Amino acid sequence: MFRFQSSIQNKIRYGYYLCLGLIIVVSLLNYFNLRTVRKKIDFSIIISQFFDATLEMRRFEKNFIIYREKNEYLENKRFTEMAEGILIKNRAEIAQLSPGTDVSALEKTIRGYKSLMERYYNLDRLKEPQKVVYLEGQIRDQGKKLLTVTEGIANAEREYIRTLILSSKRFLLYSVVLLVFVGWGIGRYLSRMVVRPLKQVEESMQRIIDGNFEKFSLSSSDREIQSLSDAYTRLLKELESRQMRVILQSEKLACIGTMVSGVAHQLNNPLSNISSSCQILQEEIEESDVAYKRELLLQVEKEVDRAKAMVLSLLEFSRKKEFKSKPLPLRELVTETIRLIQGDIPTKVELQVDIPEYCWIVADKQRIEQAILNIVKNSIDAMPDEGSIMISASEDPDAGRIELRIRDTGFGIEPDVIKRIFEPFFTTKDEGRGSGLGLFVAREIVEEHEGVIEVASIPGTGTTFTIRLPMKEDLCSGGE
Repeated sequence: MFRFQSSIQNKIRYGYYLCLGLIIVVSLLNYFNLRTVRKKIDFSIIISQFFDATLEMRRFEKNFIIYREKNEYLENKRFTEMAEGILIKNRAEIAQLSPGTDVSALEKTIRGYKSLMERYYNLDRLKEPQKVVYLEGQIRDQGKKLLTVTEGIANAEREYIRTLILSSKRFLLYSVVLLVFVGWGIGRYLSRMVVRPLKQVEESMQRIIDGNFEKFSLSSSDREIQSLSDAYTRLLKELESRQMRVILQSEKLACIGTMVSGVAHQLNNPLSNISSSCQILQEEIEESDVAYKRELLLQVEKEVDRAKAMVLSLLEFSRKKEFKSKPLPLRELVTETIRLIQGDIPTKVELQVDIPEYCWIVADKQRIEQAILNIVKNSIDAMPDEGSIMISASEDPDAGRIELRIRDTGFGIEPDVIKRIFEPFFTTKDEGRGSGLGLFVAREIVEEHEGVIEVASIPGTGTTFTIRLPMKEDLCSGGE
């Protein structure tokens, strides 16, 4: 079954068809109306001929009565027969045109007039003068009667033609008004259906220019507008995705800058130990205490491995990788992450990790490290003087998730602020100390892993961030 598909193209097409159909109908109506007028005008010519024949008939009648010439009688007879022929041929039209006219009586009058003229023509005026006078009176009365009726028919025809032309003018005027009104209505409809969505497109594009990447939606069922809306929605998603990648990368670079300082500070200890061991070996190179020298070399190797692990962790974190989830031991992951910012942890801030070895998650290592790192940094900033950070975890086999908790004893978060802490560029820190992207990026990373992040805080007591992530069930022993 045919179904109308809403589209701008169809609306324009059917609007065009409607206008074209209306023009054709109006044109046909005007054509038939003008055709009727033409027929009536043609008939009016016949009526005029009928009236003219009657006039000529009367004229030659008068001439014949005065001059008694045969030619005058023959012309009178010719015009009488012409009028009679017109009347007989068009009796139905004349009866319709002038309902008050008795066409049959008119025909009878013409025949009587013709008979009187014939008798008058054959009459001897000298022998029957009284009869001549009588016939002349009869002829004049009949001729006058014919002329009066014929003139009435001609006047009725002229009035009918005038009325018909006036009605034709009205009909033409109404047709033009109807076409203008329908054309205006269709134009108005198309303008509302086409221009309004395009105006919405313009307004939405202006919002995009202003940096507002909200969902792009147009209230139109037209196929073209919906396609445009879908295309812009995909564009917005791509722009939002690219923007998010830029934010993640910028936040990551900020973290790397912070970690480099911390790693550099941590590298001082193994390098100092290596330097001390080398000096001792140089001083005692000639001595024969091999066991002591071997112990010093083992310490050097241990410190080198320690420094290498720090540098490798930093390199792995800074390396740009595509998102790739894999099973990860949560305790090892958290320990390695803390190592990256060990140098930034104040001396009076105690950091404890209580994560069972059997807890595994399925995640992208680099991204999860960044999320944990951002939250821990936020906890450190909440305790400028002293305090403690406890990182713990437990599993929920029924939900198939690992619950990671990061709790600090900082100054907490006010209720009106806690609603906005995950908004981009929102920060309560002094200007120049925070970008407002750390927690926003952390939430985006957690949601990217199909996880959730929650926060609970008591002002003056501390804050707890809870992250729930998918776990690797076959690697989680549940504590057994």
